[in-house]
Amino acid sequence: MPLLTKYQGKASMNGLLFDQDNQERILSYDDLRITCRHNFTLPWDPRASDGSVWPEGGGVLIRLARNEYIVAGSGLVLEFKKEGEEKAKHTQALGEDGFVSVGGKGQKVESGWQGGMRAGIGSVDEVNVNEDGSLRYIRRLNGDQDHQGRHVRISVGQFSILHVKLYDYK
Repeated sequence: MPLLTKYQGKASMNGLLFDQDNQERILSYDDLRITCRHNFTLPWDPRASDGSVWPEGGGVLIRLARNEYIVAGSGLVLEFKKEGEEKAKHTQALGEDGFVSVGGKGQKVESGWQGGMRAGIGSVDEVNVNEDGSLRYIRRLNGDQDHQGRHVRISVGQFSILHVKLYDYK
């Protein structure tokens, strides 16, 4: 309980509730955009499109530090991106004469990163919260659970507390 009461009523703690009609919420902390969604927005769960009513999903997101979060709940998916992260520059390949190559095979299109920093998921640990508010490690989730670093998720019907650490890169 000390973990919740420490952040209760502060801008660093957000409650989340999703259903079939309310599927997404976007939160911002400094230059980080966190897109929170119902787990059934992911394409691989057959219950998402079988015509049945989606069960509610939800939980709480607590920002512990700049790149450190607690996610607790069920039926959630969270993606972490820096503002302006999608600024990629696509350039056309030039021929020997400096003009754009036209026709022929092997024409190359190159992409270059033109944005600032990006957010990456460094680790996702399943934890318990002790009575004093400290975290007790249960297990580290791997690429199967975080989709190779694309998002953090807790499936519908599963209840979990995740300790998420992010990192910045360019």
